[in-house]
Amino acid sequence: MPCMRTGGGGGAVPTEPTVAPTVPTEAPTTVPTTIPTTTVPTTTPQPCPASMTMASIFVASNVELQPEVYGAVAPARQCTTCANGMVNYYDSASTDVPHSTTPLEAAGSLSAVNCPNMCICGTDGVCYNPTGNDVVATLWPYCSGGTCGTYVLITANTDAAGFVSTTGSPTFASGDQVGPDFDFNPVTDPSYINAATISCDGCVASSCQTSSP
Repeated sequence: MPCMRTGGGGGAVPTEPTVAPTVPTEAPTTVPTTIPTTTVPTTTPQPCPASMTMASIFVASNVELQPEVYGAVAPARQCTTCANGMVNYYDSASTDVPHSTTPLEAAGSLSAVNCPNMCICGTDGVCYNPTGNDVVATLWPYCSGGTCGTYVLITANTDAAGFVSTTGSPTFASGDQVGPDFDFNPVTDPSYINAATISCDGCVASSCQTSSP
């Protein structure tokens, strides 16, 4: 009796395919870049200090004080922290009456004809322009009892000429500074401007300068 075939012979046993595990990928981390900034400190010019022993005035860089008639003494010291000029400090004249005899004691003179946009501001904040080109301002430094000022002596062709406020009033006239004896009044008389600044290019407020008390 013939034998019956019962097996599958030499056929290969099927196997399942190997699948590699999936490794999750992370999104790249972005590191913020900080650019350092440099802060440049701003500096405010220091006001020029007041003085109880010297008369002071801010003189714009466009002003050239002249020595004619009353002289032009050199400043005892200067403060240069203000923009567009400097504060000059002057020793007091020996007398409060302006004079043209030696020793000459004025800080200098400025003529309106040579100073097209002349302006003088007082220590009270009021500013003045000359009434005409014939006006000459002479600065007279004077101290008394701890109070100092740079006072404006006015000379002009007429007694009515002088300086008028930028608001129209008051007016300082050259004739008001002369007494009955034809001598000048003392500079502490109300007929004189106590000047804080002087300029040939418009009015300069005394924001940097602390005027003499």
